[in-house]
Amino acid sequence: MIDPLEALIQTLYRDADINALVEGRIAERHKFGDGWERPSTAVQVQMDGGEPDLYVKWQRPRVEARCYAPTRPEAMALYLALVNFSRQTHREVVETSSGKALVYWFVMDSGPSLLRDPDVGMDFVLVYARLAAAETAVEWVG
Repeated sequence: MIDPLEALIQTLYRDADINALVEGRIAERHKFGDGWERPSTAVQVQMDGGEPDLYVKWQRPRVEARCYAPTRPEAMALYLALVNFSRQTHREVVETSSGKALVYWFVMDSGPSLLRDPDVGMDFVLVYARLAAAETAVEWVG
């Protein structure tokens, strides 16, 4: 069974605009103080509920995304790159630890909130999105 969050993270890694900003700092939990230098730009994504589907073998979780950066303008720039990513992500196939995952879509579900994380002493943009990914690995001929 495919982990939809791992599929999303692998899809984010493939986005050139996001990676130009974060240099690979994309994870389920931030790693500031444990490998990531402070301050630096990074994306943290985690699942936040969602709607189950009893009949179709896909997962549709709500995703919380945090766009960390040294300054608010840089956090907003990363958020805007994530918005652009959401507008381009349609039926992407990515490699995961459980096989090839099919990410149907990733769409914004809220507007941005500019916040400060006191634990890491950095600004971040908090936004919610919806993700759809197949539960089973797919065969890809391309």
